[in-house]
Parts: sequence; C-alpha cells; structure tokens
Amino acid sequence: MSAFKPIRQELALVIDLDERGWFKAHVGDQNGKTVFQFSNEDEETGWPGEAGLWLVEDGFMRHGRDTDGLLTYLKSIGIAKPTATMSLCNY
Repeated sequence: MSAFKPIRQELALVIDLDERGWFKAHVGDQNGKTVFQFSNEDEETGWPGEAGLWLVEDGFMRHGRDTDGLLTYLKSIGIAKPTATMSLCNY
C-alpha cells in the first residue's frame, strides 16, 4: 500500500472586474497561484469585445460565474486534475 495520498486541488474562481461591460477573472489554486485567467477584452483595443466572454460564447460556461462549466473546461485542457474542486471566491 502506498503511503502517498494524491494532492487535492482546490481551485477558486475570483472575479477581478465585472462592471460597465468589462469582465475579468482568474482561477487560483490552494497555494494562491493563478492557474488560469480570462476576460472579455479585445486583445487589440483593450475594450470589451463585441462577441462577449469567449468561454460563454463558445458554450463552456453558462455565465461568468459558472464554476461547474469552468471546472469542466479546465479539466478538459489539463489544468485541473480529475478530482479538483472549484468554488466562487467572494472577495
């Protein structure tokens, strides 16, 4: 029997900005490290993109605070472990 236990990956979705059409957020792990970040900013102009938040528009998330959809997406691209959990951070 192995003495090693798998490290739990506890992720938190942190909304950095959500006002006047701007949306920015990041996902941090239990050590405070940012593992993923996203926004609706246009890369060229910095203004909110006309297409909206790409994770929502592409069907990965229902809305900007959809932790279930985001966690499923992060698992599919290998950022989150299969046993990872995610919560919405309210600070």
